[in-house]
Amino acid sequence: MFRLIGAIFGYFVGDFGGAIIGFIIGAVIDAFRNMKVTRVGFFTSQDNFINMLLILTSAVVKSNNTKNMAHAELNYVRDYLLKTFGPERATDALYQLKDYLNQDFDIPTICHDFSNKASIHEKLLMLQFLFGLSGSDGNFSNHESAMLRNIADWMGVSRNDFESVKAMYFTRQYQYQYQQQRQQQYSQSNSSYSRSFSSLENDYKVLEISSSVSDEEVKKAYRQLAMKHHPDRVNHLGEDIRKTAEEKFTILNQAYERIKKERGII
Repeated sequence: MFRLIGAIFGYFVGDFGGAIIGFIIGAVIDAFRNMKVTRVGFFTSQDNFINMLLILTSAVVKSNNTKNMAHAELNYVRDYLLKTFGPERATDALYQLKDYLNQDFDIPTICHDFSNKASIHEKLLMLQFLFGLSGSDGNFSNHESAMLRNIADWMGVSRNDFESVKAMYFTRQYQYQYQQQRQQQYSQSNSSYSRSFSSLENDYKVLEISSSVSDEEVKKAYRQLAMKHHPDRVNHLGEDIRKTAEEKFTILNQAYERIKKERGII
């Protein structure tokens, strides 16, 4: 675009020679703009995103000293891939994952490379998936927890961001457990599960703050995290991934609303 503008402007200023100079200057500007876009959006390709997701999936599974996925883990990955990328790409990815489970990867180096080229939004989205994977079999092991912490460190994710994603995961688990108890009509009172579902302690972790902060600090923390987790930040990965991000954004908003209600913040 700028090369054309430069050529036209150069022609009016210096005839044919000016047009050539203007075209060259415009080409340099276009190249710089394209280089900048590539730098910011290296992981705009869904293929790159899927590949990274599969490599880290294999790392989490093998952290338990096994190359075999539990049935629940396999279902979790399959359902995520089907929902997010469709049946054809999901099938190819599952075959690829089988190969990855039998390969050895330099996970720290791969994560460092990912950290240098991906946005914080993509990193957090990756962590959110891995938390779901780790808990899908109902056994969130210490080995898996340590691997997730290491992956976050290698990707350059802060401790506060890590704990926030972790709290979002457990909030989702509270919601699921509460809904299951209501559907199955267990003997326990619904109120006890409501307290678990709306754990304020967990809500503060979602917002990366302590319960001792001021109301203004609560609002500030929410604004910062709303920008960080907003689904629009991953639009470049496709509409289906955006929908996945919307779920986590909803959890953030719910946590904020419960804290506001408890504090009487208007």
